[in-house]
Amino acid sequence: MKTSKTEINKPSSDLHNVKIAVVSTNWNEEIIKPMLEDCLSMLNEYNIENNTFVVPGAYELPFMAQNLCTEYDAIILLGCIIKGETPHFEIISQSISDKVLETSLDKNTPIIFGVLTTNNESEAEERAASKGSEFALSALSILDTLKKIK
Repeated sequence: MKTSKTEINKPSSDLHNVKIAVVSTNWNEEIIKPMLEDCLSMLNEYNIENNTFVVPGAYELPFMAQNLCTEYDAIILLGCIIKGETPHFEIISQSISDKVLETSLDKNTPIIFGVLTTNNESEAEERAASKGSEFALSALSILDTLKKIK
């Protein structure tokens, strides 16, 4: 499994007045908590105004994102779906990723899909340790790019 962080372009524009919503789930909270802390730490490093929201599970993430699009410049969704023995994993993973993309395009708001989809809990824990800051940088990078083209 990959252990190094992905290199994401750091923003070069002034992003001091952007607002980012971070939505996390209660489900798999022990995995989400370090990812959320890592994400918020990176946003705070750039002095980005952010608010956090919590939903019960990954299935509720697209609904919350849709409701936050008018108030925030970008949204970061944090969740974790661990594969089990039933098709539930595939159904939920595909459903929410489709709706998140649809919402992002319909609302013209960047939504970072920070939902881990893993085969087991140990994979999820390993990925959660570093993914939060990557998701935060992804949001900042796309806002930086948008600022340059507008």
